[in-house]
Amino acid sequence: MIAFLASPDRDRLRACHAPRCVRYFRKEHPRQEWCTPRCGNRARVARHHQRHKAPA
Repeated sequence: MIAFLASPDRDRLRACHAPRCVRYFRKEHPRQEWCTPRCGNRARVARHHQRHKAPA
């Protein structure tokens, strides 16, 4: 871990954008926002439910 933080790759370290996820990951692709596909799916489902909520 210390070797990674001292390497040039440290700029690719990101926090996962999924709700309630506390993981960090190394960004492999410019559009990558989540640590795993599972977190990405959870974030997309949460966003869908937020957009399509029935008015109270």
